[in-house]
Amino acid sequence: MLTPDSKSDMERIVMRKTLCLLAVLALVPMVHASSFSIDLSPTGSGTTGVSSSGITPQNVFGYNVGEWHGTWESSSLSGQVGFDEGVLRLQIGAVASNNAGGNFAGLKFDMPSGAASASLQFDIAKTSSWGGSLGNFECKYICNVYGFSDDGESTVIGTWTLENAKTNLTNTPSSFSISLDLSGTDEYASYGLIFNSMETSTLGAGAGMAADITNIRLLGEVVPEPATASLGLLGLGALLLRRRRN
Repeated sequence: MLTPDSKSDMERIVMRKTLCLLAVLALVPMVHASSFSIDLSPTGSGTTGVSSSGITPQNVFGYNVGEWHGTWESSSLSGQVGFDEGVLRLQIGAVASNNAGGNFAGLKFDMPSGAASASLQFDIAKTSSWGGSLGNFECKYICNVYGFSDDGESTVIGTWTLENAKTNLTNTPSSFSISLDLSGTDEYASYGLIFNSMETSTLGAGAGMAADITNIRLLGEVVPEPATASLGLLGLGALLLRRRRN
């Protein structure tokens, strides 16, 4: 037979367990992360954005979201940057000026809201190399990922460099991944990436190489905001606790 005191103790135990269960149920949606995968590869063909002044992150910031742009240094070569569906074609020739800049392709993109982690992944393969001076030619491929504030200021949140690309790349695609620093996500209004090819030898002419970059994708995890149901459970727990105190 339950006495008033033992009955009160049992009610407290039941109440405590109920509140604990409600708290756990409320936290489940908050700790469960869902993955995302976004294809950033070109969707059409052509070339855009001829320039002889190189590339800066601010140039990418001015682009429309989802639209690829490219440029190259002063050169007698044509088609150094090209786009086909699913393929970014980026070459570098020794006839291009040897000042900083090289050839580039850039894209502005959006980051999913609530992204807790993200990486940029892609494949790259050498498609051709040419020239009588090829033995003395070398180059590098670079990718920088930026976060942009509303005023256009840029912050590098991920970077990748492949030195000696002529030697290290083959016609078999190599896969790479860049981990992105999302610690300043709240400060960024948009994001951008730049693939850059640059000569690292000092030839004036007579050699070059081209590469295809494919399967460009943004992968990561999103932690959702607390669901309405979770907030409702917390509210119910607070109501039960208030009644108990009364």
